Amino acid sequence: MKIIYFFLNGWIVFLGFVFAKMPHILFYFFVCFFAFLMRLIDKRRFYDAMANLDFVYGDHYSKEEKIAIVRQCYKNFVFVLLESMRLPYINQKKYFDRFEFENENNLLDFLREKKSVVLVSAHYGYWESLGSAMPLRVQKVVQNYEEYSFFSLGRLTDFDFINQLIIKRREIFGVKLIDKKGAFKKLIKIYSSKDMIVGTGILVDQNISKAEGIEVQFFGKRATHTTIASLLSRRFDIFIVPILIDFNKDYSKYIVRVLEPFKAMHTQDMQKDILECTQRQADVIENMIKKNPSSWFWFHKRWKSFYPEIYQKKITR
Repeated sequence: MKIIYFFLNGWIVFLGFVFAKMPHILFYFFVCFFAFLMRLIDKRRFYDAMANLDFVYGDHYSKEEKIAIVRQCYKNFVFVLLESMRLPYINQKKYFDRFEFENENNLLDFLREKKSVVLVSAHYGYWESLGSAMPLRVQKVVQNYEEYSFFSLGRLTDFDFINQLIIKRREIFGVKLIDKKGAFKKLIKIYSSKDMIVGTGILVDQNISKAEGIEVQFFGKRATHTTIASLLSRRFDIFIVPILIDFNKDYSKYIVRVLEPFKAMHTQDMQKDILECTQRQADVIENMIKKNPSSWFWFHKRWKSFYPEIYQKKITR
C-alpha cells in the first residue's frame, strides 16, 4: 500500500505542478479535453444526470438543453479535480485574486464578534474552495484569526493511502477534515469547547438514507436531507450561514455568495424546529440551482431514497 501511495502521490504532485505552471488558457484546454474523455467513458454519470433533469424539469428544458447542462457538469467536475491537484503549487495571492465576495459580512460579522457558526454549502460551482477561499478571506480581514478553528466534513475511503491524499489537499489552508462517519459526536465535542470559536463547512445536498436524515421537499419532490447543521444550530444557538461559490465560463474568476444567515428555532417541538431549519437549507440550495442549473452537480442520485426507479431506466444519447 505504501508503494501505491508514493506512486499515486508522485503522479499527483507532478501533474499538479505542471497544471499550476501552465497558462490558464492551456489549463482550460485540458479541462475540456478530459471532460470530453470522461463523457465517452463514464456513461453512468450521464444517465444519472439526465434522469435527474428529466425528473425535476420535465419538458421545461429541451433534450438538447439538458444535454448541454450535463456536458457542463462534466467540465465542472474535471475542473474541481484538476484545480485540487494544482492548488498546492499556485501562488496564493494570484489564486485569491480570482475570488469576488458578495455579502461577506453575513459571515464576517459573526467572526468579528467571536461567535461560532455552521457553514452550509452544496456541490455547486467550485465547492471545494469553501475550505480555501473563506479561510484566506477571514485571515485577511478578521483580527486574531489564530483564535478561530475551521473544520470541514468529508467522506473518507476504506483505503488509508487514498485518505492521506484527500486530507493533504483538503487541509492546505488550515481547515481540519472530519470524516462523515461519526461526525456528529465529534462536532458536539468541538462546539461544546469554551476555548474554541468554530466554523464548520458542511455540504448538505446529497442523498442519504432515511434513517440518517429527514424528509424535505426539494424541487417539489420528496428527498432526504442531513440534519447535522440544524441540530448544531438548535443545540448551541448558533447561526447557519449558507455559502455557494460559482465560477465564470472558463474558470478564471469565482464569486463567493454569502447568503442570509438563519438559525433553528428552539421551541418545545424539537422535531418541528429541526424540520423547518433543514427545509430552509434545502430551499436556499434549490433557489441557487434554479438561477444557474449548469453549476450544480447533477451526477448525484439525489432522489434515490424515495424514487429509486428513476435511475433504473435506460437512456440513449
